[in-house]
Amino acid sequence: MANLTDAINEVISITKRADKRTEIISNINKAIAFWTLKADFARDLVEDTLTLDPNAYGQTLDLSLVLTRFRKFKFLRPTSRRYFLKPIDPTQIVGPNGSAQTDRYFVAGQNLTITQSQLDATLEIGYYQYAPILSESGTLTHWMFDMMFWAVTERAASQIFKSIGDDSSATHYAATSLEFFLAARRDFADNVADSAS
Repeated sequence: MANLTDAINEVISITKRADKRTEIISNINKAIAFWTLKADFARDLVEDTLTLDPNAYGQTLDLSLVLTRFRKFKFLRPTSRRYFLKPIDPTQIVGPNGSAQTDRYFVAGQNLTITQSQLDATLEIGYYQYAPILSESGTLTHWMFDMMFWAVTERAASQIFKSIGDDSSATHYAATSLEFFLAARRDFADNVADSAS
């Protein structure tokens, strides 16, 4: 299994700039973060159960207290039901007749607000995470090192070349990293139909 050290060594091998190790680590993290935002990868999907107030039809939960590196939801389903809550624009939560639309949710800031047609004690959720920050003294591994190593390392290398004024190499490695990413996205993006939509 490849790790951060392998990725650093690969970028140094490409750029021949061992003196830029700190910048290389930063650009590896940026590359992982960038590719994370470009696709909904199944490996970034986390499934969990949230506890609800069993006596409230509408409620707001602080996501920063219950989810790690939350990026966006794939689905929300009250545990006792066989259907998913639908996302809604917060300005549309009150319908034309003046009553709140039910079995809906929206995220505003760090808060998740849900409205239910029936009471439930728990909510099954699936959400995508932002990438963690890797460091040589902390977390060294990420799934992208095993499944799309060159998409990450060649993007990081392109940014090093850009910083030293080698625009030709920067353009070349940016293009090859994109090719690797597109191939990986075809193989590893979450292709299961989004039941929440």
